Amino acid sequence: MARLERDAAGPYAERMPTLRIAVASTPLTATLAEALPPVLSAIEAAGKRGVRILCLPEAILPGHRMQKRAVEDVTATALDAALEQVAAAARAARVVTLVGTERPTPDRRRLVQVVFDEDGNRLGEQVKTQVDPSEEQVYAPGSQRRVFNAAGVTFGMAICHEVFRYPEISRALALAGAQIIFAPHFVNTRDGSLPARWLDPKSPYNEKALLCRALENTVFVAAANSAGPIQGSASCIIAPDGALLASVPYGEVGIASADIDSERATGLIARRWAPERSTTMV
Repeated sequence: MARLERDAAGPYAERMPTLRIAVASTPLTATLAEALPPVLSAIEAAGKRGVRILCLPEAILPGHRMQKRAVEDVTATALDAALEQVAAAARAARVVTLVGTERPTPDRRRLVQVVFDEDGNRLGEQVKTQVDPSEEQVYAPGSQRRVFNAAGVTFGMAICHEVFRYPEISRALALAGAQIIFAPHFVNTRDGSLPARWLDPKSPYNEKALLCRALENTVFVAAANSAGPIQGSASCIIAPDGALLASVPYGEVGIASADIDSERATGLIARRWAPERSTTMV
């Protein structure tokens, strides 16, 4: 993989690190045979950098079915075998790993992000509960949301459409104690261009939404998008004050890492929400 190791710059990098987290941009794939090697390489690279938690993109095993290429049909058995290799890589690298995949069901497929701890043990998974209307013929929504505890922090996940269109989900995670909200996603530009800079007004709105989720909840947001020539938003790590800590250049395969002080993720703004003061007058 090219340019796999990137460090954050700025005040957070100068502090005594408490936790190194990373996000990966892996190639947009359409088969398990294509998808698995770059996933395993990203985990290995994260381990070499001392990363404690790595988030990989949405549906990266075998690939997101809203892309232009047809994605192969994959059995649950084959997906489980691939996840066993991910678990082994997480164990070898000593990295908590969040990997996006799918679950075949009688009613379409469900998108899930599976979590392995640094020993390769499966901590659980987060199913996508809010599916974009354009995806409903392919993917079915699941139910229930949870937070995870690993590497000394509490985190949750809001997958793609959930983090961009439903701020209530991120707020609920922050109120449940999440210090980091991971946002695995799949976003392309509509006009076929590649963004040139972070938060460019001409780019899709998605990065602006990620920034808002961090600011409005006072938590870290770490987002992972598939790499490609029309990638619409960055794989990036955002601080509770909205600062961009690290990102993978648009269109490139790689990981971006940042040393974060989890005490900065206070959840203050989330906890100050007082719904009793906002009753709508009819």
